[in-house]
Amino acid sequence: MKMIVIADDFTGANDTGVQLAKKGARTEVMLSAAQKPSRRADVLIVNTESRALPAEQAAHSVGEALASWCERATPPLVYKKIDSTFRGNVGAEVMAAMQASGRHLAVIAAAIPSAGRTTQKGLCLVNGTPLLDTEFASDPKTPITSSRIAELVALQSELPVHEVHLDDLRRGRLSALLKAWADEGECMVVVDAVEDRDLMLVAQALCEQKQFPLMVGAAGLANALPVSLFMQEQQALPVLVVAGSMSEATRRQVDRALCEGRADVVDIDASRLISSSFSFEIAAVAEQACAQLSRQHHTILRTSRSAQDRQLIDELCQAAGMSRQQLGEVLSQRIGEITLKILAQARVGGLFLTGGDIATAVASALGAEGYRIQSEVAPCIPCGTFINSELDDLPVITKAGGFGSDSTLCDALYFIEEMYCGH
Repeated sequence: MKMIVIADDFTGANDTGVQLAKKGARTEVMLSAAQKPSRRADVLIVNTESRALPAEQAAHSVGEALASWCERATPPLVYKKIDSTFRGNVGAEVMAAMQASGRHLAVIAAAIPSAGRTTQKGLCLVNGTPLLDTEFASDPKTPITSSRIAELVALQSELPVHEVHLDDLRRGRLSALLKAWADEGECMVVVDAVEDRDLMLVAQALCEQKQFPLMVGAAGLANALPVSLFMQEQQALPVLVVAGSMSEATRRQVDRALCEGRADVVDIDASRLISSSFSFEIAAVAEQACAQLSRQHHTILRTSRSAQDRQLIDELCQAAGMSRQQLGEVLSQRIGEITLKILAQARVGGLFLTGGDIATAVASALGAEGYRIQSEVAPCIPCGTFINSELDDLPVITKAGGFGSDSTLCDALYFIEEMYCGH
């Protein structure tokens, strides 16, 4: 995830988020800070529903929503979405966002020219009329007391608030002014904008700062941001193959992929997986697989190397005191646990699951409620997604153990690679 947007109401979260989504960003709006985005989200938008709250409570909500994200080794950029007519707790929420994100400079550009909301000489105008002379001044929940943005912000903040008027913006002075004020200490900067091109100049100046400032605005500024700020670079991610079938067909498919250098393999020791120390085998397999996936190698988890492995089943059953059915259930469940552990640590581009018991166990481990079929990789081999699972809509290919030709696994890897190239 590259950017987090903190909004104070649901519709505002959506009208700002759509500016990013329409440029291709995977944009997800959370109704509370407790929710989690999907693994492939570019932009997370959290609605704190704090516009009408007391200022102190609103600030706490913003800080709480940002805390876990801004403590990460590589924190996302932060966009504080505000109302374009400055209703709500703008000063308090911007202060809280600055503190949580460790930013000393906040740039406030709330204009939405296409909606008649502009900023001139530091004043908020609605269709050319100063804010205080519009209906927003008597808003039933959050009435407005001034047309000057700096005054509205200062009601809930003691930081200096500077203004950059249109002439300085269009002469290209914004970047230098931001640098100078940032060197002086913490502050907020209100920037004029009456056309979309003005907001693009603001976005350009933001990108020129040594430390990226806190972005504060509405849909207009969001629309002006370059996609590099909020979209992850598209890359083909490695596929995790869980080959839990002992069929000859699956072994040939795995061997073919290995011979052609299409994937690496991690072998699972079934005897260790059913022993009392099975947790060590789970950890060791997951660690090896994650290391290979981190190098962008397709990775195969293999439970059977040769036809002779079938002859060992009775020995395993006897050693574990289990029936064949019980043995299969335990192995499948623990392979599901391995898969979940890997997916929690590594970024993958898709799953290939061979063997019905294994596919079911992995689906269960991921909390899936079903499988949505979308296409066919080869005859009787579908590609789809798990419904309501930890994987969101990651491609998942399933295959019965005995199905397919020797090239089926290679074909499936190519199929997922092409899905990425097509985006």
